[in-house]
Amino acid sequence: GGSSLGLQVLAEQFCAMAVPVAVFAGLFFLVVAVSAGLMAYVAWRGSKPSEFYQEAVTETYACELPVAEINAYYDLKDRMRKQKAPDATEEEEEQDQASPSWIRELPVEERRVLQQALMRRLVASFDNLDRIQHDKPGNYRLWRGKLVSERYWASLCEAEAMVGEEVDSCAREADVLEPGWKPHIFNQAVQIWRRTKQELAQKKEVKKEKEKEKDKDKKAEKRKEIEAKLAEEIKAREEKQAAKAMEQLLREEELAASSKAKKRPAAPKSSGKKK
Repeated sequence: GGSSLGLQVLAEQFCAMAVPVAVFAGLFFLVVAVSAGLMAYVAWRGSKPSEFYQEAVTETYACELPVAEINAYYDLKDRMRKQKAPDATEEEEEQDQASPSWIRELPVEERRVLQQALMRRLVASFDNLDRIQHDKPGNYRLWRGKLVSERYWASLCEAEAMVGEEVDSCAREADVLEPGWKPHIFNQAVQIWRRTKQELAQKKEVKKEKEKEKDKDKKAEKRKEIEAKLAEEIKAREEKQAAKAMEQLLREEELAASSKAKKRPAAPKSSGKKK
């Protein structure tokens, strides 16, 4: 009887302790689950571009080839080909890409015109090339930091490849027009591009200086107008004050004259003798 009573007491004590342990374990697993959820959410948010950059940066990198210069070159080349070799086809020219016979037979002046068109085409790509080379390192860091999208970074790389292919195409065309020109055309184009940029910068500076001079002339003219108007106002005010002073003086003279007339003694009456 006593032993069974002791066992019953121990069992009740064990059950009483088991309930808090179960509650503690449940709370522990709940905290772990919430923490894991928060960590997953933070990681998911970190993988997305920030709202600031979503608004400030476009979805793709803007870059377009100089279509006008490219078309101008090929249109000129096609016209010359039709004039010099009307029976030649583009397929035959591609087979003889290294040096088409009609190009070899072009007069020096006509070939120079075609070379100048190619040079304009190549130089027209340098603004894009310079911009991409300037933008790529910074955008690479932003891309690594998940601050720009994969799509934007991929479009920048595609733009770089597109511009590079256009530059290579111009270099290949250079050897078609003049064998041996390919290694030199890029450096020549860079010099022309830099000189053009410098000339544009100088023109902008000259224009800016002219605008400053115009502003100075306008300000000087405005100052003259203000000074002339002020001088007229001063003159009118002085004339008005002079007129008032004259009126005051005349009034005082009239008052003085009237006062003298009142103070003057009357003439004595003459006394005649009676006869």
